[in-house]
Amino acid sequence: MLTARTLAEAEVYLSVLATAVEAPRVTATPETSRTEGEEAWTVTSPAGEVQVLYRTEEAARLSEARFGLGNSLLLDAGDWVQLASVWAQRAQDADLDYTGQPGQDRAPVELNWEFARDAMGEALKFLPDGADEIPDEGFWTELGLRTHELDRELFTRAKLTEDYEFYRDTLIDFRKLYGEG
Repeated sequence: MLTARTLAEAEVYLSVLATAVEAPRVTATPETSRTEGEEAWTVTSPAGEVQVLYRTEEAARLSEARFGLGNSLLLDAGDWVQLASVWAQRAQDADLDYTGQPGQDRAPVELNWEFARDAMGEALKFLPDGADEIPDEGFWTELGLRTHELDRELFTRAKLTEDYEFYRDTLIDFRKLYGEG
């Protein structure tokens, strides 16, 4: 059975399998269930099953690493860049609709910017120290390989860092404008 580092990574991975990244979900879908075992959860959806060890989930929570410590073994650098792009677009769309009026839900803006930032952080983990771009070994999924082939520039240190900082700073600016949520 495949192993994810966190419940969030498992749910995103299963969503990617189910939707081919057209609409990854931020939270579990009704089709996703969790079963508790002795040492791990098993996350199940129509797309498959993934195991999440309790200890890796706890380590990630203590480190505030939404998707886990270390590199993903399920999603490659291309997947993470695609996910970041989808979430950033959702954040921008939600931000256009958000006016800061009392009772208006700001979570779609903040969560999507957070997920975009964190996904780009995951892609950056595939960049070796001192390297100018992610090596070919950082791509193994169909989507990741295709994304890398179509635009290798997306995977340079400069572009990855620029995108990460944009997502992070946009979230910070949103919170400054509307106050901490």
